[in-house]
Amino acid sequence: MLRKRRRKSEIEQQVQSVFDEWLSHLLTEDFPHDDTFVTPEWLSPGPKNRIARQYAINQLISTKKNLIGLAGKNIVWLYEKMGLKADSIAKFRSPIWHIKAAGIYELYMLDQEDMKAAIAKHTNHRNAYVRMEAQTAVLAFAGFEGLNFLDNLTRPMNDWQQLKLIEQLTPLDPGNLEHLHIWLNAGNPDVVLFALKLAGLYQQMQVADDVIVLLKDHREKLREQAIKTLVRVGDETAPAILIQRYTVETESNQKTILKSLESMATDQDLPFLQTLLDSGDPGIQLQVARIMMKCCRNGDALVKERSIAPGDVFQQLYLHIKSEMAR
Repeated sequence: MLRKRRRKSEIEQQVQSVFDEWLSHLLTEDFPHDDTFVTPEWLSPGPKNRIARQYAINQLISTKKNLIGLAGKNIVWLYEKMGLKADSIAKFRSPIWHIKAAGIYELYMLDQEDMKAAIAKHTNHRNAYVRMEAQTAVLAFAGFEGLNFLDNLTRPMNDWQQLKLIEQLTPLDPGNLEHLHIWLNAGNPDVVLFALKLAGLYQQMQVADDVIVLLKDHREKLREQAIKTLVRVGDETAPAILIQRYTVETESNQKTILKSLESMATDQDLPFLQTLLDSGDPGIQLQVARIMMKCCRNGDALVKERSIAPGDVFQQLYLHIKSEMAR
């Protein structure tokens, strides 16, 4: 094993010493898009050049990340011209999960859109890593349309993958997320959670009723996200709806409701807020006082009036929030 590693390292060093210079020269010269281009012998297909060809793929991907326009297309052309795509497809067809995942990564990073349909079949793969790469790939190929894999996703979709997909979608125009209603009513709670995040991020007002229904879901995590999403998609009735949920929520979600009210409470919510201001819990009192002073016309005066003597709890709350608002 040690001997194999040493041999692999030696080959990579040899390839590195010539490949980077060769690639740089090729990209800066008059790029040949015809039969005059010849793949170097040390990169030609075959088992003896396997390590060198893998190094070439890795470097092409690394280089393409920093290129746009024609230069990026030249990288893809090279990848295809040298037959390196066949190496990636072989990996993609491997039954070994980490090899399959690597193949998917190479194919979408090097814009092989003709493989989109084949890769899409793996968005619900039993292996989490293969599944994640396939989901990332279909979004790379199709943008928001690639999210249609959510229609049939039955396997988990962890928070990290959801974050990665949202980051991938952020620069794109969502258009009309036609399937959002389907995803918000899916049997897979991870799909529902992701759909709630999308609805809030892109302010999809048309699914406000679905979001309100999810405020009563039996899963605390989904209710928490529904609270956050309603702030973005709800209308003027949203504060009253959240206030109605407050007494039946967990302590954690009660804090989320109060945090949400900071951006949407009105004078109509004062009776509820004043009741909580008498709760005796310093954390709740601070949040409620902040809401009143930020959102209600007489909130500042009402909190200030609660101060009985210099240095008491309400005066400390009042001065603390005034200091926050002055920053």
